[in-house]
Amino acid sequence: MTSHGVSWRGRTYTAAWMTGQAGRQVRVRCMPHHDHEIEVCDARGHHLGPAHLADAATSEQLQALREAGAERARRLRADAKAAERLRRQRFAPTTSAEPAQRLGAVTAAQAERELAAADNTDVARLALPDLIPPAPPPAHWRTSPTLAASTATPPPAAVPADPSADVAPEPGSRPAGDA
Repeated sequence: MTSHGVSWRGRTYTAAWMTGQAGRQVRVRCMPHHDHEIEVCDARGHHLGPAHLADAATSEQLQALREAGAERARRLRADAKAAERLRRQRFAPTTSAEPAQRLGAVTAAQAERELAAADNTDVARLALPDLIPPAPPPAHWRTSPTLAASTATPPPAAVPADPSADVAPEPGSRPAGDA
């Protein structure tokens, strides 16, 4: 127990009876589906009392959370329904042997919107793989020439003008001997 209560599974539980009990070794008992409350026992297993979640969300926050989840579920259902509509193909009926004729006219604007939406969901394309080129593999590795060409060579390290100097001279500065 601390002065803030009992910390368990990343949450803090507290109760009025815990006042002045900081530093006491306790055991926690809980019901798996009732994480709003725990039972606290001493090290020997004697029941001390219940403790409630210290920073429980308000009823308004819980309602907003439920509404956000319902909205997300509605959007996902709508996206799944739209994807199913695009995946399903219908064909015109025929009474003679001829190639199947696909049904379902789509305007050019509708096709553009669908393709633009599909482009924004491709995470690999949004990742900008050319932003930071991969480092070259170690020299002792056997690599193909195409891999060696696609990796960036590390920039050369700056070498000080005087090997005995600890620090490289700053650009625009004069050597110590010039006055």
